[in-house]
Order: sequence, then structure tokens, then C-alpha cells
Amino acid sequence: MKTEVKVSTKQKRISNILEETGRLIIAGPCSAESQEQVIETAKALAADGRVHYLRAGIWKPRTSPGSFEGVGTIGFKWLNMAKAITGLPVATEVGSERHVYEALKHGVDMLWIGARTVSNPFTIQEIADAIRGVDIPIMVKNPLSPDINLWEGAINRFARAGVSQLGAVHRGFTLSGESILRNNPSWNIPQLLQERMPELPIICDPSHIAGKNHLVSPIAQRAMEMGFNGLMVEVHPNPQQALSDAAQQLTPLSFANMLNRLISEPGYSNPDELLSELRLEIDLIDDELIRAIANRMNLVKHIAEAKKLSNTDVIQPSRWESILQRIGQLASDQGLRPSFVRKLFNSIHKESCAFQQDQILQSAVK
Repeated sequence: MKTEVKVSTKQKRISNILEETGRLIIAGPCSAESQEQVIETAKALAADGRVHYLRAGIWKPRTSPGSFEGVGTIGFKWLNMAKAITGLPVATEVGSERHVYEALKHGVDMLWIGARTVSNPFTIQEIADAIRGVDIPIMVKNPLSPDINLWEGAINRFARAGVSQLGAVHRGFTLSGESILRNNPSWNIPQLLQERMPELPIICDPSHIAGKNHLVSPIAQRAMEMGFNGLMVEVHPNPQQALSDAAQQLTPLSFANMLNRLISEPGYSNPDELLSELRLEIDLIDDELIRAIANRMNLVKHIAEAKKLSNTDVIQPSRWESILQRIGQLASDQGLRPSFVRKLFNSIHKESCAFQQDQILQSAVK
């Protein structure tokens, strides 16, 4: 498929930005919604002076049909107007071969690949083939699941297509059930990616990890503490009126204040925000623990039914001893005291046995 490609040669390469400023900052609304909204945001970000790319979604992959799925190609006109007025290069998400051709035709300066798209190697290969031979920065977000190989594989597909300006964006991983954060940060995954690909710039998208605007700053603080190469943040002039992801977008003023705290002073650290973020992670893990225990007890219910049908005793000493040996070894491998884990699991086992006995008695009464 032939298309006219308009790629700017005046913009600095990502490597030059990192060398000069130490941080790559991408900001802008979740979605391009109107000409006024895009230009107003661009002017505010350009006036701040620390933003390198204006981001805005032209197409939005939504979970449910009927949701706002982006304005489409008309949005490129607004992005180009914003670029002409402010000088900020522009970035947008592409999720298909057609998106790539449309974005290149309209002179977009940077493309990013969203989590849903990265989760599909077939689509990634099609996009990589479409971008082959075009010198444009490509930022690859992590997939929905915490699969380091899937993330690395997507990046390598673009590298093999000849993309010389590659970066990764950590936006967290899908959680099951309600949680204080929108996505699980699982910081060990981007750390592992950095170990595997030490020359790759990795920035953080605290907006998608947080899911709520008041949590964006502590997530960004943690990312800076961990040595990420920058941030991609959703910024909207009127977040309450946003057509997508309203809860997680910052106003330009809030965004500027966050940058002041995080990166204006080299080596600056905000211990209160760092503590807040660490507590968020503890809360997230506690939520997962409760859900895991609830799922375990649901299985115990089925085990009770099976034991009743087979006339098997509730307590099976040999089975339990094998469990303790297995989890004791696992605890040791993970740097935990086996005695602590054994005590914890004995409590869980005691509750499980009591639950089984209750289930069998209730079944007998019926």
C-alpha cells in the first residue's frame, strides 16, 4: 500500500533529548476531542517548557462498543495546528496498519503502540512492516498481562523492521476485580526489561497505573526514584469534561506542579509521595491476598463436596505435610522465613478444615 509520508527531520532524536535533559516528557489529553481543547492544551504545555511531545489519541480502543472511540482523522488537523502554533512535535497511538499510514500521511512525529495491540503479535508484525524504512520514534507500551517475553518480542519486531528510535512505556498490568489502582505497577517487569535491553529508554505512564488523578504524582515519584527515563502523562484543560479517562487526567497546572516536585531539582526526592506510593502497593497486594484466599476457600467448598461423596476424612495428614514442604521450599527461595510461612499456612489450613466440616454438616442436614 503506497502512502505519502510526511516525517519531520527537524525534531531532536530521543537519544539527544535524554542527553540534554535527562528526561523524556510526553504529555497531553487522552483523546483529541476538539480543536480548541488540543490547542489550549498544547499552549499550556509549550509554555511550561519541559514537554518534548504533545500526545493525543486519535483512535481509542474501547472495551465496550458505543463508548467514545476517538474523533478519527479530523484530529490530525488539530494536532498539526497545535504543532504550528507551539512548535511541539506530536504523538499518537496506532493500532493497525491503516492507522500507521494515516498518521504518517498527516506528519505525526512519534507513534506509540498501546497495551491491547502489543498483546497481539500478528498485529505488531503488521504495524512493524508498515513502519519499515520510516525514521520515526516508536514507543511500545507493555502488554495487558505481565509477560516480559511478549513485551520484549514486540520491541524486537520493530527493531528488526529497522526502527532506530525505540522506547518502552510502562503503564502497568491488568488487575482482576476492584482495586485502589487501575493497573498493577509490577515494577519488577520493567526492571527485567531494562536488564535485558540496557540501551532501551523506558518511561513510565503513571496516569494508566493510577487511574485517579490524585494518585498520578506518587506513581510518577516512584518511577523517578527507580531511574525511569521519563514520563507519559495525560493532561487535559478540563478533565471533568473529558470524553475518555476523565478520572486520571491532570490539569496543566497540576501537571506543572508535579514536574516541579519531581524533576526540577536534580536528585530531588519527595519522601512523603514515595511513602504514599509504597503504601498503595501494599494495599494492592493486600487486596490480591484477600481475593486469593477467597478463591482458595471456594475450591475448599468443592473439595468438601468431593470428600463427602467419597467418604474421605476432612484432615489428610500426608497431603498437608507435602503442602508444607512445598511452600516451605518456595518461601526459602523467595527470601521468606519458612517458619513464618508455615505458621501462616497452618492458620489457613485450620480455617479450611473448619469450613469443610461445616459444609459437610450442612449437606448432611439437607
